Formats: sequence, C-alpha cells, structure tokens
Amino acid sequence: MIKKHSHIVFIGIGGIGMSALARHFLHQNIPVFGFDRTKTELTEALENEGALLCYTEDVSAYPGWSEAETTVIYTPAIASTHPWRLFFETFQPIKRAAALGQLTKGYKTLAVAGTHGKTSTSAMLTHLLTSAGLDPTAFIGGILSASGTNYRLGNGPWMIVEADEFDRSFLHLHPNAAAITTADADHLDIYDDETDLNNTFDAFIQQVEGPTFSGTTLKETTAVGSAGNHSFATDIRAHEGAYAFTIHLGNDKFETKLFMPGKHNVYNAVLAAALAHHTGVSLEQIAAALPTFEGIKRRFEYHLKGNTTLIEDYAHHPTELKALIDSMDEMYPKKNILLCFQPHLYSRTRDFFDGFVTQLKRVHRCILLPIYAAREHPIQGIHSTALAAQIPGAETCNLKALTQVVQKERCDVVLVVGAGDIGDTVPQLKAVLR
Repeated sequence: MIKKHSHIVFIGIGGIGMSALARHFLHQNIPVFGFDRTKTELTEALENEGALLCYTEDVSAYPGWSEAETTVIYTPAIASTHPWRLFFETFQPIKRAAALGQLTKGYKTLAVAGTHGKTSTSAMLTHLLTSAGLDPTAFIGGILSASGTNYRLGNGPWMIVEADEFDRSFLHLHPNAAAITTADADHLDIYDDETDLNNTFDAFIQQVEGPTFSGTTLKETTAVGSAGNHSFATDIRAHEGAYAFTIHLGNDKFETKLFMPGKHNVYNAVLAAALAHHTGVSLEQIAAALPTFEGIKRRFEYHLKGNTTLIEDYAHHPTELKALIDSMDEMYPKKNILLCFQPHLYSRTRDFFDGFVTQLKRVHRCILLPIYAAREHPIQGIHSTALAAQIPGAETCNLKALTQVVQKERCDVVLVVGAGDIGDTVPQLKAVLR
C-alpha cells in the first residue's frame, strides 16, 4: 500500500520502469530516496530532479524516514538477500508492479502488453493522445527522443502503462483497454513453457474492462493487423527514410508515414491507433500525428550517419534480432554490417540458443560480449564463447576492449545491440568512427 503524504524509497531505482515511477513522485514534490548498484546517466538525471541516491550497500546512508511515513518499492532484480532489501523488511515493501497497479486506480488506464514492442507502441500511443490534446500521464519503458524522459505527467483522465509479463507483473493491472503486441515464448525462467505464458496472457485479458487489441492468436481479443480486422495497414513501402502506408479503421482510411524502421513498427502503430481511437481520437488525427513521432532512444537510434553508420538497439531476443536485421536488409542491402551483441541473461541465452545463432549468422561480422547477468547466476556451459563457436567469423571481447576491436574493423554499419550496459560504449565508438 502506498502511504498518503509519504516518503518513497526505491530499491533498484536505476531501472527504466522504477525510474519512471520515481519521477512520478518527484513531480509531486514527494521526497524520494533510492539505491542502485551503479551510477548511470539515468540515475544522475534523477539526482538532478531531486532524488537522494546511494550506490553502495551501506544502509547508514538512509536518511532515516520513519516506517510509518515511508513506502518502500522494490524490483525483483535486487535479490531478497541484498542488504537494502533486508534493511527495509519491516517496512512491508511492495513490488514495482503492485505500486504501478495502485497508481492506475485513479485513471482510465490503457495498457500495452506483449513480449516485444511494448515500449514502441506505448510511446506512439502517448504521442497520439498528446497530439490530440488529451494530456495523458504515461510510464514508458524507454527514453523518448522528443522529451528525453520515460515519464509524462498529464492532467487528463488517461494513463498509459506498459503491462510487463515478467514475473506476471501485469496481473496487478485492471485497465480500461489494452493491446498485446506479441506472445512469443520468453522469460522461461519464470514460466514453465509457452502454454503457461499464454495462459497468463489470457488471465490478463480477463482483467481488461474493455477491448484488448492484438494481432496474436490469443483468445478473446479484437483482431488487428490484417485486412478485414478492426484496424490494419496496406500499401506499406519504404519512402525517404520512413515507412509510408495507408491506415484503415472501420470505414475510414488515411495515408500516413512513420519514421521508424521495420514493418513490425507499422503493426505497432496500428495497435497504438486502435487504442487512441478507443479514447476518442479520430483516425484523421492519428494519421496526421504519426509522421511527427520522433522515436525512442536505444530503439534503432542513429548515433552516426556518414562514412560509417552507428546504430544502437535494445534487441535481446531472437525475434527482436530478426526484426532488426530484416530492417537492415531493407535499408542497407549492399553494406557490410558489424553487429556487436551483448546477450542478456544466462537463462534466455540457454532457452533460445539456436535462435540467437540463426539470427547472428545473418550479418557480415559479429562481435559477442560476455552475457549480461542482471538478476541471474551463471549457468554451466552457457556463455558467449559457446555462441561464437557456432557463428562463422564471430569473436568475443569484453566491454572495455570493444572500441579497440571495432576500430580495427572495416565496415559500413556498426550495430550496438543488447539490453545490458553495452550502450555505455557508444560515446567511445562515436569518437573512433567519425
């Protein structure tokens, strides 16, 4: 329970979802204290916005707010045996998902679920409602290029959230309407198998008050994405750095553009359009707003364009890698591509080992960093060297050596890919690739 007029503590404040929640309270002048393992650009931004942060396990850094006036929110990414988790045990801490569920109760909530594309879809939806003057509040799982933040405080009745399937977190939500982008097998450290995952998506759908829009085969959803569905796109074509297409909804259709690579993002735009239309935004307004969406940092984010093109992307699942490499094939069909990839989680690497090999083989050259462990312990036999052994010409290196290794390569496009800390190398790569 979030205590009224309280102080808020975040254990694992530097995560993209946790930091958005922290911003929500900071914007309301509620004192925030947080712990995270490392100082990052994101945590520094929170400090600049007024949060008190600690980067060590020294619990004496706590400002001493009383248990009665303090709400503690934690992420499962920080182990229950961690000193800060143990220190706050008597405070009755709540998971981030439960806190988000409580915050949504005062709003009409639009939730975007799915194993891929949640952030892109929810960000587009936020843009569509903002452009239409609905002034939404939004928690986004990425940094919007236009605003430089992952949170938007609005005065309107609508709240936009990402409904995360990890740890069954989205079962804390009871939205007014929802979208489900995809339902591929993932998080098999949490779910028994794909059937278990799909059953949990079905349980989420039962908690949605209104329609759930989806292009998946999940039951009890309103179909989108194909001709004859509730909403869909036709005549999709690459045009001057964008995807031009006709968007259809009901009896209406309009020409529009999206300045994001990959046909999968056209599908995400259709989902965002369906949810926006549910709130009362006209298809004409939607079609006018889509071309002005500026995208999300770390989602096919350009850092250099010139003799060498440098692109950063968050892809960390074989399906996401396929979408990324498909986009590269469309946009740079005759270019030499170097993909620098940091696998995310030992369990995901194990569960989708063959899928990673299949996709990483498709590029001209691949450099693999050690697996980013996040919340996990190593699994015997699962490491980047094993992946590299299955990929012709692939090599491994550590994070510190990546810039030097890339500098020696002759390539047209460098991709920096992964959900861990590989993005920290981008400034050094920009310096040597200019």
